[in-house]
Amino acid sequence: MISDKAYIWVFLPGLAEPVVCGVVAWDGVEYVFRYGKSYLARPDAIPLSIPGRPLGELTGDPYTLDNELSGALRDAAPDAWGRRIIQREIAKTIDPADGRRKSEPGEIDYLLGAGSDRIGALDTSESPHIYSPLPRHASPLEDALKAAEKMERGEELDEKLDAALNHGTSIGGARPKVLFQQDSDFWVAKFSSSSDTVNMIAAEAGAMKLAARAGLNVADVDVLKVAGKDILLVRRFDRQTTTDGTVTRRHMLSAMTLLDLDEYAVRTGHASYLELADLLRKYARNFERDGRELFQRMVFNILIGNTDDHARNHACFWDGTALNLTPGYDICPQPRLGYSADLAMAVGDQGRAARLSNALSEAERFGFADDEASECVGAMRQTVESHWKKAFSAAGMAAGDIEYLTKATLLSPSIFD
Repeated sequence: MISDKAYIWVFLPGLAEPVVCGVVAWDGVEYVFRYGKSYLARPDAIPLSIPGRPLGELTGDPYTLDNELSGALRDAAPDAWGRRIIQREIAKTIDPADGRRKSEPGEIDYLLGAGSDRIGALDTSESPHIYSPLPRHASPLEDALKAAEKMERGEELDEKLDAALNHGTSIGGARPKVLFQQDSDFWVAKFSSSSDTVNMIAAEAGAMKLAARAGLNVADVDVLKVAGKDILLVRRFDRQTTTDGTVTRRHMLSAMTLLDLDEYAVRTGHASYLELADLLRKYARNFERDGRELFQRMVFNILIGNTDDHARNHACFWDGTALNLTPGYDICPQPRLGYSADLAMAVGDQGRAARLSNALSEAERFGFADDEASECVGAMRQTVESHWKKAFSAAGMAAGDIEYLTKATLLSPSIFD
């Protein structure tokens, strides 16, 4: 661990400038968070999470966090790809006292190093008095693409490519990506990976376009060709530009945080669509809308074979009073050859089994009557059957890759068992 303390700043709803809200520190045994007295005195202060979760009550008492900085702070920290970049940067630093590299990064180091354009409305600083955002590096996407490819191969980066890569390290997921802004629009640019077996850029673009056609509320996407390579552009929904050009941020909580899970529990299938629906019923501003939307996303994931629908790939906006389901993101078929599959989250009374009957088994938890749910599933199935090949082809997927997905992934016979 290099840093043992970080001050947490939050962009409150509707405000373009952040305020300091608390501090997280390593006390030698565990990570502890406290809300600041000045923040608690604000009439517009909001808890950073829902009641009953870490940081969910505005109190001067300390919150003991787990070794991952659980809850809302973990959502503001980088995931696999961002951590690789931060680890790489720290590995280059030398302690002048002994000529050795500094110690291994701790969770606070990752939190501080994630960059000030991170997803959501939180940011960090080493000062409780002055908000000093980390500088942004506006680099061409071609440079970022080259840098990501070289890093995947373990090659050294020159100063120009290094700057291009070190922006957007807070984004979740393991795939190479960067954040960038164009005029008043904010985007995530996602690159292909050397481990891809099919064109995953076209697969995700096609799936997102198909999801919108099926009636889901999803982020806008586009495919851009740079240096002969496809790049997926995903419009960010956590930033809003007002008519006078002011940019505000929206605070977000992942389903992992809402369900009070850690990374291990998420990756081992302990998350549940059913429990997330129950939370929406309790805290959503409009459960009739969001409960049904969540059900449809779950069904769509079954239809297209998206088994990477884990709890970090679902999120809600939180304004201190109510939850609103964010637009869908990271919706993409996961190529496989096996007959049957499980989703990453529990679906119904058959657990995580990716079957439409399983989705229908607990449809009332999402606000549906039985006949309504069946009609919804039938309509979504018809849309996917009728349009998926055209959607994926239009996104740039080759005929061979489409044929590969046809074998077992898209509309697998197993989902109708």
